[in-house]
Amino acid sequence: MLGKRPAGNADRPVTPLPRMQMACAILVLVSEAACYSYLFPFVPFMVRSFGQIEEEDVGFYSGWIASAFMFGQFCSAFIWGYLSDLIGVRPVILFCCFANGTCTLLFGFSKSLGFALFIRLIAGLLNGNIGVVKTFIGLISDETNEAIAFGQMALCWGIGSILGPGISGLLSEPATHMPSIFSATGLFGTYPYLLPCIVTSLIPFAGMTLGFKALVEPSRSNSA
Repeated sequence: MLGKRPAGNADRPVTPLPRMQMACAILVLVSEAACYSYLFPFVPFMVRSFGQIEEEDVGFYSGWIASAFMFGQFCSAFIWGYLSDLIGVRPVILFCCFANGTCTLLFGFSKSLGFALFIRLIAGLLNGNIGVVKTFIGLISDETNEAIAFGQMALCWGIGSILGPGISGLLSEPATHMPSIFSATGLFGTYPYLLPCIVTSLIPFAGMTLGFKALVEPSRSNSA
């Protein structure tokens, strides 16, 4: 049954998880949640700022923008899974972190509904890390520690879902809320939601950097 060790392994000590590999996986998963949820606090205001959208339609289009990311992931998940089998999980994870960070940054420059929808859809299509990281964790764990390893996934999603909206709620429209620091005619006055996008994009870029230095392609022959 799930969660029980085989009888012959009842006294087998728990294998320590590779700390640096788990740190990479945790940071990637945190970035996934943050880059999915960071736009929630400001997306209705962004849609309203596009103009030519009726007030009663703001929620409708906000929902489309918010869901476009996951729709893109839904469409490309099997492709990324296939690629991770073909070329390995490490290059897929690194590329998806780069794409996630880049699209998050570009979203801050949205000035039209079409551009915002396009960027969020592309962000989802180019990001298969949710499934690939699960594969990675399965490959670096065994039956003695897999419950611990996979149990951290929900924790990572919770942390990222706090960080993303928290950053956006704090840093959206900085020229309005912090006029002594940010000019209304400057970059962040022209693009009022760029600052939270920049800060949030640092999370997947940090995951990519750490992964590039420390992530090791796991052996599939040793997986449980």
